[in-house]
Amino acid sequence: MTHYLVVFITLYQRLSGGNHISADLRPVFFLFVATPSMATLAWKSINGSFDIVCKMLFFLSMFLFVSLTQDTVGLFKHRASRPTLFKKSVKRFSATWWAFSFPLTFLALASIAYAQQVKNVTAEILALVLSITSVLVFFSLSVFSMLKICSLVHKPIFCFSDGLGSINV
Repeated sequence: MTHYLVVFITLYQRLSGGNHISADLRPVFFLFVATPSMATLAWKSINGSFDIVCKMLFFLSMFLFVSLTQDTVGLFKHRASRPTLFKKSVKRFSATWWAFSFPLTFLALASIAYAQQVKNVTAEILALVLSITSVLVFFSLSVFSMLKICSLVHKPIFCFSDGLGSINV
């Protein structure tokens, strides 16, 4: 856990300082959501119930998810919490886009466990929305990866091309 805090602080300081991570690697910030989400599910399986520790870890993962994806309106005009963080990184497909699927899947699983515990309509809707989003992200990344295999792999086995080059998606 201490290692996670050190890495978390170090990388989040790069958001506002002059020492930026390149635009292609910015989806890696989304991996911060995965650790507390996985810890939520692990603690639930160890403890046998969704207790206060699980709720704290779940809300930490929700906070990180919202801080990375929220809109910059109103009071939330901080440099670290903006969707434009990923704007340059999603212009061209790369393998780092897969950093969105893993954390989102575990966040959806943790939200399902939370919804089962609290039995609230809002929590169930949140779990449903995150689950659907996770599935859509996974399938779209699979399709993009198949279509862009030529640019992702040095010597691909197969390539979707029209004779003039690979198809741009």
